Amino acid sequence: MLKIAVTGGIACGKSLVGSFLSEEGMAVCDADDLAHSVMASGNAVYGEVVGFFGNGILGSDAGIDRQKLAARVFSNSQELAALNAIVHPAVKKAWLDWLDRMAKSGGRFGVVLVPLLYEADEGAGWDAVICVSAPEEMQLQRLIERGLSRRDAGIRISAQAGLSEKMRLADYVIMNDGTKDLLKQQVKKVVGYIMEKEKKNE
Repeated sequence: MLKIAVTGGIACGKSLVGSFLSEEGMAVCDADDLAHSVMASGNAVYGEVVGFFGNGILGSDAGIDRQKLAARVFSNSQELAALNAIVHPAVKKAWLDWLDRMAKSGGRFGVVLVPLLYEADEGAGWDAVICVSAPEEMQLQRLIERGLSRRDAGIRISAQAGLSEKMRLADYVIMNDGTKDLLKQQVKKVVGYIMEKEKKNE
């Protein structure tokens, strides 16, 4: 089974690319969903996060309020690093377990969406890495449309590694600066390249 990572900048369209890859018959797992799961009440990571950041990050249901947590850590690089250090090992274990299940079930491709792939030093060990990119102004506009202020949107973007470096390190780059149809065409082209690689490895 080929293991494929999809990374890129915030608001660049990783999830949309993931949905297109799914339409192409590839099994897709989102590390953000895994992070949500491992931080759910009752899990060990929940206790660690609340122990570090305090009850101020909790919502009315006593679960971790991701918006409250994000507002706090994205304004403090040390706290962001601390959060990643707590959450990332559990998320990595979850995606490795998922890839193992996919391989045992006879899957040909296992795709994991990992926004902080290079920031977490997880760029090795994949058969292919796809970077989804977009101009910074488009990232800003998309985040503003999600309800962030322009200032907060800029902080979120600057908290990640530079897109140019991610593009340089990746095997394939998909530029999401046009229509959904154009994005889908690029995804199909990359899938074609990856399938050719799989055939050569058979």
